[in-house]
Amino acid sequence: MTREQFIKNSLELNIFYARIFKEHCVTLAIAQNGQARIQALDRFKVHFEMLLNASLEAGLGLIDKIFIDNNCFVTPYTYSLEQITQNTCGASINYRITNLETERLQKREPIAAGRLPMVYERALKLNSDGEKTAQGLAELIQNILNELSKGKVYSSIYPSVYECYILQLKQYQQALQALKQDKEFDYCDSDAVKIMRICAEHIRGALDPKESLDAEKAHNFALEFAQCAFDKSRFLQANLDFAQFVQELIEKLLAKKLLSVMPPLTFDTVLRQANRNIVLMQK
Repeated sequence: MTREQFIKNSLELNIFYARIFKEHCVTLAIAQNGQARIQALDRFKVHFEMLLNASLEAGLGLIDKIFIDNNCFVTPYTYSLEQITQNTCGASINYRITNLETERLQKREPIAAGRLPMVYERALKLNSDGEKTAQGLAELIQNILNELSKGKVYSSIYPSVYECYILQLKQYQQALQALKQDKEFDYCDSDAVKIMRICAEHIRGALDPKESLDAEKAHNFALEFAQCAFDKSRFLQANLDFAQFVQELIEKLLAKKLLSVMPPLTFDTVLRQANRNIVLMQK
């Protein structure tokens, strides 16, 4: 693997997952009623914001433009949904990062040959910091899940969502390890399929009973994802259809025509996950 390829893959991983995980921290914090847990999640959110900012400062010209064009890092809805989530859920969201990210991703500049060694070292540092932070967040979420399973704490989201977030954190760590060892990473394995299945189930469970048609569609997507393991073409089509469905839900939400208990930003988080799966399978 060339240094350019290593930098490109590192930045793609960190820019995508740093935003996803900072948003998971927001979603989990909204669901908690314990101040200590909320503060711990907020600290990890800040760490991932710092990782995202640092990633945006290095070598963006090497990232495949297809990830940007297909709204894998931010979507046209991200900024609005961040503001709505902050206003309606009481979450603390630094949505100025979204403006900065959008601006920097659209103004990518090539790296001068003389700067490659420095950017390469920066990519190594980003990966190391990201892996350690992901491990810490995974342990925190697992601890909360353990307390939840014992009936000692309250949460407004399902335990399976906690499991999904832990699975994503492990997926990120495994991808970084594969990158370090110059190995291929399978983005269509059983874990990837399970993550999308739980996302569909989460949407199904978060919709108001009056949204019966959309809840049924979400249920059907969960069933379809459950059948996609190791079937790349089927998983691709399921993600294409699911992304369109989630986008329609977001449009309804913004038009105040959707009843749901899910934090608005979480819909956008799910949409970006589906978008990235599509790009990875079409490359």
